[in-house]
Formats: sequence, structure tokens, C-alpha cells
Amino acid sequence: MDRYIGLDAHSSSCTMAVVGPSGRRLQSKVLETNARELIDFLKSLPRPRHLCLEEGTHSAWLYEELAPHVDKIVVVGVGKRRGSKSDAVDAFGLAEAIRYGCNAGSRACFVRAGLRLEE
Repeated sequence: MDRYIGLDAHSSSCTMAVVGPSGRRLQSKVLETNARELIDFLKSLPRPRHLCLEEGTHSAWLYEELAPHVDKIVVVGVGKRRGSKSDAVDAFGLAEAIRYGCNAGSRACFVRAGLRLEE
């Protein structure tokens, strides 16, 4: 069963959220921003694994480290968001975005996934 993973990254910690094909929230976890810890978490999930993360300070490094451990990885620039702002909400929103088939720059898909964007 496909796993759709959203990653909300910060300098000291990352929140990873996992949803299934139906959109059911399966789990979320706060991890240290450490390649080994993030990779171990990804490897604990069955394949295929689809990962979505926001463009930012750590996105290039995260892409290089995590791409070999997922079946698809998308780095997106979602811009400024309105509404509730928590790491778990952001991570689940990113997981939903990739579940909907979003690719970089697909604004309509982010709105559908519940990421409320400001103009």
C-alpha cells in the first residue's frame, strides 16, 4: 500500500506525517534533523513511498539524502500560508499534496489538499 509522506523541516527537528491512499492519517513523528534518523524512519514504512517537502534552507540537502529511500520525491514552494500553523498540520498538508499528485508549482493541488495560500 502506498505511503504518502509530508516533511516539515527545521534546523533542529523535522515533523514527518504519513497518510495512506484513502487519505487516512497513519502516523506523525518528530525527528531530529539528522539524515540517519530520517532515513531510518522512511525505511520503517512499506513501499511505495512518496515524499513531499517544502523548498527551504534544508531542502537540497534533504533531497540528496532522502531521494534514494523513496519512490518519488517532490520539493515544492507553497509560499505564505494562512490559518493554523503547526508543524504537524504542515506535514499532513504536504502528505496530502503528494497524495493528490502535486508536482512543483501546482497551486490548485495545494489548495485542494488544505494548504490555504495567501496571494
